[in-house]
Formats: sequence, C-alpha cells, structure tokens
Amino acid sequence: MLFIVFDAIGNIPIFYALTKNMDEGKRWRIFVKSLLIASFLLLFFMAFGWSFLAYYGITLDDFRIAGGILLLIIAVEEVFGRVEAQLIESGDIAVVPMATPLWAGPGSIYTVMYLTALYGYLPTMVSILLNALVALLLLKISETLLTKVGKNLIMVLSRLMGLILAVLAVSMIRQGVLNLIH
Repeated sequence: MLFIVFDAIGNIPIFYALTKNMDEGKRWRIFVKSLLIASFLLLFFMAFGWSFLAYYGITLDDFRIAGGILLLIIAVEEVFGRVEAQLIESGDIAVVPMATPLWAGPGSIYTVMYLTALYGYLPTMVSILLNALVALLLLKISETLLTKVGKNLIMVLSRLMGLILAVLAVSMIRQGVLNLIH
C-alpha cells in the first residue's frame, strides 16, 4: 500500500523535471536528501501520529474514512493526471516539493499511521525503509528509465498505480463506515 501512495514511479518524471538543469552529482544529492527527510517525517508519524490523534479524540475508524477519502482524491488526481511538478518557490527543492508533499504528503502519512495500527511498528518501519530504498534505486536510474522506457510508459504505470490506490481507498472507507455502523 505504501509503495502505491509513495509513488516512486510516478514521481520520476516530476523529480527529473525539477532537477533537469543540474549536474548528476547535485541531482543525486537532492534525491538522497529528499528521501532522508521524507523517511524521517514518515517515521515520526509512525511513532507519534496516533498520540496526536488520541489527544483530539479521533478514532481509527474516523481516520480510515477521512484517510480513505483523501487517498481516493489523490488516486483520482493520479488516474486523470495531476498538474505535474507544480514548482514551488523554494531555496531547497529537496525539502519542498520533493520530500513533502511528493514523498511524505498526507496520503503517505495516513498510510504509515494506518499500517502501524494494523501491523505494528517494525513491519511499518521496514516498509518505510524499503520504499525509500526502492525509490532511491529508481531515482538513480531515472534518466536511463526516461530515455529507454519513455515518459509515456512511466505515466501509464503511474495511472495504473492510481487506479489500484482508488480501490484501496474505497476499501478503507467501507471498512471504517461498517465499523462505525456496528
């Protein structure tokens, strides 16, 4: 689930567009920095997110429904094509927009908290770290992927991931609603 929301494949064209005027060394440093920051944010929410929500009296089912709706919106944007790489004026693109909101956005944060509630800390931590590693490897070969595979295939795969995310989002909403009804 986190792999789909993290969207390493769909972010390749965005990240490459953001760093196209940089040499390979600088691009790589920005990719690594963005993933380290995003991983830290997700680990933080894995550990403390539920405490924050408990303080406000939010239940797992409330979070399932709200998070499912949010993920469904993200999925619809992904399937129909969001505005790729909205450039945000920033002195450090590794932080904004790369680390957050592209890697560690609301959908990823919700997913990490949801996975922590379902499976516990260790499997969720492993999931975060494995997803960061896969994303790092994909970014390392992003220029090759874009030239050999082509941007169109990457975009098709991104849309497919969006469809799968929509199905997962509907499942979360359904589970949350059914639990509240019972």
